[in-house]
Amino acid sequence: MIREEALEHLRSLGAKPGETAHFSWFMFRLTETDGQLDLETLDFEDFASYTKDFEMVEQIHAAQIAVLRQEQAEPEFCNLRQCAICSKSYAAGSPKAFMIRIGPADEAEAGWYVGVADDPLDVDDRQNLSIKSLYEISIRDRRFLPYWLLPTGYRVAFGGKEPEIVREL
Repeated sequence: MIREEALEHLRSLGAKPGETAHFSWFMFRLTETDGQLDLETLDFEDFASYTKDFEMVEQIHAAQIAVLRQEQAEPEFCNLRQCAICSKSYAAGSPKAFMIRIGPADEAEAGWYVGVADDPLDVDDRQNLSIKSLYEISIRDRRFLPYWLLPTGYRVAFGGKEPEIVREL
């Protein structure tokens, strides 16, 4: 479904094979198959690794839509190339990891902070922070994928059996 929607939209813009384009949260590479415009998507396994298999993209998209519906929230778009501010205490799979949408996305930043509860580092000290793309975070820790489109003020904590979603306004 998202593949067809993206193709239709990109055709209307005059997109050409060899270009990359964003659609929703995703980035696609335009290709040509049998003389027709076609798409490849990042495979969510490694950096700059593309595939024609859209199963993962469809699953991510469905999960993102389900979270937005559950929260009765409108998406606040960002994309997988944009960056989040991360505590250096955070590592993929951290049992006390959380994410909080601290602001809207701009050209480079997604507006997300990723950290850990009871962080031993002083997160007010910039030396204890790093910048990571949402794609880098997502391929190493897939727990984050359903939540990237939540709007400013949302916090998702991964410490329990199920993620805890809280609107902090």
